[in-house]
Amino acid sequence: MTDTQITPPAILSLEDYWPYQMVVLADRISRSTAAVVKEHADLNLSQWRVLAAIAEKPGRTAVEVVQMTPMDKGIVSRATKALLDLGLVKRQASQADGRVSHLYMTRKGERLYQDVLPRVESVPAEAQAELSPEDRANLLAMLRKLKAVLPDPQ
Repeated sequence: MTDTQITPPAILSLEDYWPYQMVVLADRISRSTAAVVKEHADLNLSQWRVLAAIAEKPGRTAVEVVQMTPMDKGIVSRATKALLDLGLVKRQASQADGRVSHLYMTRKGERLYQDVLPRVESVPAEAQAELSPEDRANLLAMLRKLKAVLPDPQ
């Protein structure tokens, strides 16, 4: 190579870069889920995620919701307040530590969650139908493996 030749810069092919493709897929799923939740429950995606986190494990604290969702504490706090104001969630002080409160769905929240859940689950159903049960199991296993080796930098 002579001094006048320039080495072409390295180019990242986003089409072949799996982290980018995962972000695109996650964004599509999130936007579709947000539309379903808005239409059928008049909630935003953050509110739905908090409700789903509480449904999965009643009694979670806001800190636990932050730890298990891709949302910061400010977003979780605003979503939780909205759910409390809507009467979908109730707060109960911890018996062990009065500074901590646990979140539970109200009956109204449970009914809404049960009504919307099948609609939310249908969002990825068409794409998932393209995968065999073995492919789905492998995909989930690979995602868990990647999450384990790529810790959250927070």
